[in-house]
Amino acid sequence: MKKILISIVTVFTLLSAVSCDSYLDVNKNVDAPDWVEPNLRLAPILAYLQANYWDMRMVGSMCQYFTGGVTSTGAATVPLTYGAQMDANRSSDYAEVWKMVYYMWGQNLENMISDGKKMNQPLYAGLGLALKAYGWYELTSLHGEAPCKEFLDPNRQVFDYDSQEYILNQSISWAKQAVTILNQADNTVYPSSLPANDLMYKGNRTQWLYFAHGVLAKIYMTMSTKNAAYLDSAITEVNASMKSPADDATVRNDATGISANSNFFGVLRANISNVYSQSDYMVDLMTGREKYYDPNTGNYVAGTYATKQYITDTETVDPRAFCYFGVDLSAATAMPTPDKTLAQSIVGTNVGASPQVSVYGSTYAPGAAVQGKGRWLFRDDAPYVVMTYAELQFIKAEAQFRKNLKAEALATFQGAVAASLETTKRYIVAGSLVSGSLSGTTRKGYTGDLVTSAQYDALKNTYLSSQYVNGLTLSNFELSHIMMQKYVALYPWGLDTWNDLRRYHYDLVTPSNGVPVSGTSWTATTVYHKSDVDPARVYKGFYLYPANVTNRKTQFVTTNLGSPSYRLRPRYNSEYMWNKSALDKLTPISGLALNYETSMVWFCLPKQ
Repeated sequence: MKKILISIVTVFTLLSAVSCDSYLDVNKNVDAPDWVEPNLRLAPILAYLQANYWDMRMVGSMCQYFTGGVTSTGAATVPLTYGAQMDANRSSDYAEVWKMVYYMWGQNLENMISDGKKMNQPLYAGLGLALKAYGWYELTSLHGEAPCKEFLDPNRQVFDYDSQEYILNQSISWAKQAVTILNQADNTVYPSSLPANDLMYKGNRTQWLYFAHGVLAKIYMTMSTKNAAYLDSAITEVNASMKSPADDATVRNDATGISANSNFFGVLRANISNVYSQSDYMVDLMTGREKYYDPNTGNYVAGTYATKQYITDTETVDPRAFCYFGVDLSAATAMPTPDKTLAQSIVGTNVGASPQVSVYGSTYAPGAAVQGKGRWLFRDDAPYVVMTYAELQFIKAEAQFRKNLKAEALATFQGAVAASLETTKRYIVAGSLVSGSLSGTTRKGYTGDLVTSAQYDALKNTYLSSQYVNGLTLSNFELSHIMMQKYVALYPWGLDTWNDLRRYHYDLVTPSNGVPVSGTSWTATTVYHKSDVDPARVYKGFYLYPANVTNRKTQFVTTNLGSPSYRLRPRYNSEYMWNKSALDKLTPISGLALNYETSMVWFCLPKQ
């Protein structure tokens, strides 16, 4: 008994030295802490920028980066049917940016920003605000109206939707706050693990500042339809942003054999395996085979190409084509020479057709036994591309051109193309033929790229000196050159390509106010594009389905009433189950309407 009493006394003596707040605190679980330092929040936040690639399957299909449409058995393939038919997001499969902003970032990003301020670690607050501005810009670009003011209100179960104008202006405010913080002197000693946890810039404050300015440039260009003054703002922000492709914003993937740190477009995850394929339009642009369609019949006669090509021609090789696209080498005995013959052998896929070759260069579902880690940006260890110097320079060139500063725009354009070529080169891995067993079948294919860095450089120099870049004269220079080269430069990662296409309303025929309307721009069965020889047409040769031209006669889903999509629907599980009343209030088309995705977003409409 004496020993027991001593033990009890000892326990209470120990407890008396520990505060009641810290003893048996059920809210402090060391295995699942309710607070972590900003440095540890950063890597997961950046890693979830994979959401861009997730949603790119839908957006890329609508932009005609990817196409296809049926499996080898002839059964309809839902994702690509969505893309072709503009039936945007009838499920939650294509609202990952929505999930990123509200759930994966959400309070985590808010805490990183506030803790960075409170703990005198301003870098975390600055880069956090830059990411917040970027995330909300992406979300509203894709979805239009969304809950913003109330999204972290713990006392609400339903959330009102805010206008796209409000959200974009909030994004501008957050990006400007980031610029202010990142411009200030900072003598803080940050954790030694910061470079490892900062998957984008390794803790480089200057590059994060460039990123914040880049976000502002993208927003101002997107809003420039509303007010031409934003063109000046876009130019100013580009000038304050990235200085070269070395400043490109990319998120590292270590590819250690698990999906968590492997690229969404890589072989391991196989999210765009042998179903998503390089489109015929994209391949045509990059190989000088943009089609000529008879204006009377809409028919394409094999081998008849548009008189004026904007990216290259059949005699001039754009070396990016050997990185962008896969080629079937199952019958090859050696890696081919990257030249015009190989370029002309690249094939694209029409919607509704079985892919002839995947982006991995195979006619079968890829696997590590043959494709290894993959090729170019379709590689397990390739980074996620978020923003590039080239993209920003194209923004500047467009702004200059629209301000009638055409000589300045031409010089900027030429630098932008050179930067795109340089960015593309950074991810080249020399290829080799491979033979291996996949699902019990021996397959042949290749891992790596069709071109080496040395071969690419030689082709690059020739291409830059051609009539499509440095040899382009001011008298022949058009807005189409800028926008189509930007279209090419953002393949296959740039969600902003859809912003651009919507800003120019898909080059549809429009009434005098420039806003598409039923009866003029489309009917229930057909869309009407401006003629390719119309100077006002920006994306030459780009035809939506159904445009009544060869391989473009697949009607949109009937509930679209003939209109293309202008937004993605919100994420189903978060909105259509318990926030229906807020969706129903949206105008001019209710968020509950079957054609809600055709409701034009604010930024694409001219100032009223």
